[in-house]
Amino acid sequence: MRLLYNGSVILQKKEGRFFMAYKLIALDLDDTLLDCEKHISKRNREALAAARAKGAHIVLASGRAYAGVSGFNEALGNRDYTIVCGGGQVADPDGKVIYSAYLSPITTKQVMRWAVTHGAYFQVYTDEGYFFLQRNDYSDYYEKLCGYSGIEDPDLMNKEMILAAKILLIDTEEKLEEYRSELSAMFPELVIKKSQSDFLEIMDPTATKGNALEYLAKKLGIERQQVMAVGDSEIDESMLEWAGLGIAMENACSACKEAANDVTASCNEDGVALAIEKYII
Repeated sequence: MRLLYNGSVILQKKEGRFFMAYKLIALDLDDTLLDCEKHISKRNREALAAARAKGAHIVLASGRAYAGVSGFNEALGNRDYTIVCGGGQVADPDGKVIYSAYLSPITTKQVMRWAVTHGAYFQVYTDEGYFFLQRNDYSDYYEKLCGYSGIEDPDLMNKEMILAAKILLIDTEEKLEEYRSELSAMFPELVIKKSQSDFLEIMDPTATKGNALEYLAKKLGIERQQVMAVGDSEIDESMLEWAGLGIAMENACSACKEAANDVTASCNEDGVALAIEKYII
């Protein structure tokens, strides 16, 4: 096997064929790398280890805050950068935030007031963690699902300067579609997308996984064509579009599949491993 540089991208030659030498693999977490039980399969672990041995950066890219992702990096033996809060932040290997795309404090307060008026449960994500007004079934559900705790703050509405990477609404799929319609009309400039059927993410227009991935690739000196991204939800669409190779899971939403170059198997069928084996290993 040898490397060939054609002026813009690096190719590898193996058995008489040239293929891309991917140097960064960005992976969504829930329903992509994790199966429906929130586990990383043995085959996925082995594929990631093999890709890392070939020199690829393994970058987890999640809607979760850093605290909800760091444990998976540790479980994988992966010490690398992490995209969190749906692209609102990038953390270095030590967990320090090096890139942020915050909502304006005014907009944050307006969305919070809207949520209170509509009786909608919300979580506000800052550098210190995520906050909610009062513990209830939704806060408990999120903590159990994602494996890390938020901070109950009944005085949250009285805080003036909140630098939020995102606001998350949790409710039924039908209710969130109503919320999305109304919020999109009120705040047409914001990114308002689902990360799963019962999670609605509200972010600054610059806070996308695609923008965060572009920032990180440039920081690492990696060409766009050398980046592979894998995801399943609406908030993954931008990074699949930006990456040189975008892979959607079989269980992905239609927008993700339309944005992708290829579709792999589902999160319960080692789809991440199959994509890495096909294009890297």
